[in-house]
Amino acid sequence: MATISATARNTGMMYQFAAKSAYGNTSNSAMQGLFGGLSSSKSTSAWSSITSAASSGMSYASAVASNRTSLSSLLSEYDSTKKKFTTEYNSTMGDLSKATTALKNTDFNVPPEGASEEDVEKNTKAVVGAVQDFAKKYNETVSFLKDNKDVSNRISALGNSFNDAGYFAKSLSTVGISVKSSGELSVDTEKLTKALKDNPKSVEFVLGKDGFAGRTANKVENAQRQSDKMFPSVSSMMGTSVSDAQRMYSANTINRSSAYENVGTLLSMYF
Repeated sequence: MATISATARNTGMMYQFAAKSAYGNTSNSAMQGLFGGLSSSKSTSAWSSITSAASSGMSYASAVASNRTSLSSLLSEYDSTKKKFTTEYNSTMGDLSKATTALKNTDFNVPPEGASEEDVEKNTKAVVGAVQDFAKKYNETVSFLKDNKDVSNRISALGNSFNDAGYFAKSLSTVGISVKSSGELSVDTEKLTKALKDNPKSVEFVLGKDGFAGRTANKVENAQRQSDKMFPSVSSMMGTSVSDAQRMYSANTINRSSAYENVGTLLSMYF
């Protein structure tokens, strides 16, 4: 069986290793006293120092573990928020993309030569429905970007690009579409229906692939290409110190702090 003196000596070496691992190369005169044995008053003082240090080490280990948990929780919350935002962003842009494509591919020539009145009404209703669906999805996109404008500079800039319908308010009004102060669209179905029957080519020019729908399609494509860049990075949200915090509370640090706990356990077992 190991003597108390030998056990103390081994324990002291373990403590010294733990201290050097966590804080760098340190020197402790109490250690030297302990290595000399436990028969003098000097060694008693050394014993007090090392048990105090071991206790502090366990507190340090607990603090590191607690802080690492807090950091992990914070990063997990960030990932969850980013995922939720990106999902909603992609869904919003995807819906507008479909509505825009449908409007670009719409046949605005509702009263083709030889068509019956029934066919004209059916065609007109289909075009009006496509315009209404486009306006709805466009408004949802404008609203989403406005609600999230503070998320990042990219979102703010994209929101501004979608808020330019006012520049085309005059031409849009000729086909029954008005632009609200919020940048959203409002469709007057009666005026749109009359415009389709009177001059379908003019309606196509304003709303079709070479008009508002075409311009919107370009914006949507640009927005979808930037999907993964719209939500800010961890460092831009929490500061560059998050990288230092991740290193500080890494698994390696936890292992080092565990060395302190082992010292405390050994001291409790033998003394």
